[in-house]
Amino acid sequence: MSNFEMIFFWISLVIYSLATGGYIYSFVFKNPRFMPKMTILILIGFLTHTIAICARYQAQGHLPWSGDYESAMMGGWFIIAGTLIVGWRNKALQALATASVPLVVIMMGFGVMRNPVLTPMAASLKNYWLYIHVYFAWLAFGAYTLAMAAGVLYLMKRKSSKSGVVNPSYERFPSLDRLDELIFRYVVFGFITDTIMIAAGAIWAKDLWGSYWSWDPVETWSLISWLSYGICIHLRITFGWRNERLAWLAIAALSTVIISFFGVTFVVDSSIHTFQVR
Repeated sequence: MSNFEMIFFWISLVIYSLATGGYIYSFVFKNPRFMPKMTILILIGFLTHTIAICARYQAQGHLPWSGDYESAMMGGWFIIAGTLIVGWRNKALQALATASVPLVVIMMGFGVMRNPVLTPMAASLKNYWLYIHVYFAWLAFGAYTLAMAAGVLYLMKRKSSKSGVVNPSYERFPSLDRLDELIFRYVVFGFITDTIMIAAGAIWAKDLWGSYWSWDPVETWSLISWLSYGICIHLRITFGWRNERLAWLAIAALSTVIISFFGVTFVVDSSIHTFQVR
């Protein structure tokens, strides 16, 4: 990690942490007027985050894509970008940051502890299918995280309405029906991009390792994740699972994505997806 990258990385992490604390303050002290200020803070953090990525690109000659640190950096960038985009289109959805930003803080904090060394890309890995594979993986991760965040908002607002205690902060959330629909839409979008990611990865693997599928631990967990969200869609369409059940499914299913991105390489050293010294 270059000094320039390190400075902006830590600035971003501190800003995201402050925004997380701001959202907690808004809910605990029932002060919804504080929440729009957190959106501005997140935007500033996103800009410094982007500068950190550019600094790493300049230092090693390719976008961050390999290893826990780079996955956390780019995965977090896509999550924040998605959060800001949907919040810009609909101010009521700015509250999605309540769940998505804390996840990014944890990811980036974990990633920076995993030896973020600068590593040039091996010539054997330079393939357009790699970029397609990684790009759609990040899109899927971002969409699934937004589905999780919508699920968290749904459960928070649902619990508040059942208890009869009105929290003004929750009134800024979209309606329960709207959140239910958003969970499903984000899951579907993530599932489609996830499918493209797996297909592109298989084509890339054929060129690199000589087979489309090797049952590598990362591949296996990617398949488990894909099946989990496929089941989620099936339960919604075929059996009409909605509301709280769908929200809990969206939250629980994200664990399979996190395991695929970070959990496998944390406990297994033999994965063919490990290209970087940790």
